Amino acid sequence: MKIIVSLVLTLLLSSFSYAVEVPLDVKQSFLKFTGHAFMHDFNGEAKQFSGSAQIDSKKPEIVLSAKIDIQAAKMTTFESARDRNMFNWLHVEVNPELSFQLNEVKLLKGDPASATKDQPSQFMVEGDFTLNKTKRPLETQALGWREGKWLVVTGTTKTNTADYGLPEIRQFFMTVDKQVDVAFRLVFDLPPELQIPAQH
Repeated sequence: MKIIVSLVLTLLLSSFSYAVEVPLDVKQSFLKFTGHAFMHDFNGEAKQFSGSAQIDSKKPEIVLSAKIDIQAAKMTTFESARDRNMFNWLHVEVNPELSFQLNEVKLLKGDPASATKDQPSQFMVEGDFTLNKTKRPLETQALGWREGKWLVVTGTTKTNTADYGLPEIRQFFMTVDKQVDVAFRLVFDLPPELQIPAQH
């Protein structure tokens, strides 16, 4: 009798989904940005960030929530003088982190279970971005798929720095646009039971 009850409980529990926390694989991920100045554009990148996501155990292609933390003083525009100006502008000594909290994901197109790099699923993601101790809602589209031991999410978005209380940058004859373009690739490590064969 105990064996039967145990089997029934096991079957019942296996039919329920639960949230699984998966860590961000920083080496496979990137966060890049492009600023627009009067005479030219310039590129930048976050060199130190961390995070994790919660995924559905039955639908591991779906991110339920996520948190990404970025170290402000470890961002670079690949030019030391410009980086110093950026750090002063961001007040990194009192604003050491930027963060994004993902709150909701909506499927727009595709089948997440069979999505691949060549045919990814398309999602609308909604969350809160915090910069300069100011939190604002952020909504953008993203692409997602499983690839071997990874869950991959990529996309682009735009951020208006004036919305976060940051002043417009003016130096001599150069003015930097308040809008910054952001590109991201976030790769999360899946547990063995949720991995799929690597694509070739």
